Amino acid sequence: MSSAELSFREGGAADVRATFELSQRALHAAAVRQGIAESDPAAEQQRIESAWEAERGLVEFLVAQPGTRYMVCEEGDELVGYARIVRFGEMEELNELMIGAAHRHHGIGHALLERCWPGDPTPELGRVAVALGTPDNLTLYSQFGVMPATGHWHMSQPTERYLEQRSLEIDAPDPGVSMLEGDHAAKEWKRLEPLAIGHARSELHDFFGRDRVCLATMDPAEGRATALCWVGSKGEIGPAVAETPEALVPVIFTALDRVAKIHEPETLRVFCTTISWWLLRRLRGLGFHVFWPGWVMCSVPLPGLDRYVPSMPPRLL
Repeated sequence: MSSAELSFREGGAADVRATFELSQRALHAAAVRQGIAESDPAAEQQRIESAWEAERGLVEFLVAQPGTRYMVCEEGDELVGYARIVRFGEMEELNELMIGAAHRHHGIGHALLERCWPGDPTPELGRVAVALGTPDNLTLYSQFGVMPATGHWHMSQPTERYLEQRSLEIDAPDPGVSMLEGDHAAKEWKRLEPLAIGHARSELHDFFGRDRVCLATMDPAEGRATALCWVGSKGEIGPAVAETPEALVPVIFTALDRVAKIHEPETLRVFCTTISWWLLRRLRGLGFHVFWPGWVMCSVPLPGLDRYVPSMPPRLL
């Protein structure tokens, strides 16, 4: 394939559904290549429709943010790849970089990032991305000023097995987790999150305050949250943040319990970073394993990823 056959243009609202479908197909193809999923063409479109129903609100919110850079690549009339970068305060976050399986290794990803991330990151405007843990991804992203900060682990466990293991924890203390209303939850997120990831995402948490439930543990003396976790209506868990690493554990396990009992999925899934030792110890003790490893890559230090859980679905840190 020659570069003359490809065209690049800015994406818009009319492209959102098509690029979402491309991302789902590309991710599934990557999972099949890595041996962590099976090819099932008959079920693929239904899986995509279900994912779109669950994620549409978040995707459309991200596309609409001021300063978003959204580029698509086409070969003739065929969509073959796209990239989307969303700015939150002093950080640009690579929200999506997807190339169709038949068009990998043709330099499309590099060409898209050149258009979305021209020049180098600066102290005033950093860059962050969540990358699959492959040499190709690490090599590509590192050319645009981001380096691995920590691992990004997709953890999973069959729901039935999880509930069995949880029922055996007879001495587990009551975590004292409650729900916060949307505006209160968003306010607490705006206080805690910048301390963990080094930048603010106020608009994102205003959106989650309308779209998700917030579980929290509170300091009764101070009247402030010590840990927070968003839970979506389709069973999405995260992001989550806490004042200390150990404070993450109660809200995450309350979220897992809630999803297991209300939504009854076949498999429970949650993300964490490799330095979240308190959380990883509990997850591993209950039989969770690493389903899909990746990396958080950034141009600046991220100060508190040991007390932070990335978002699910994995569209944002």
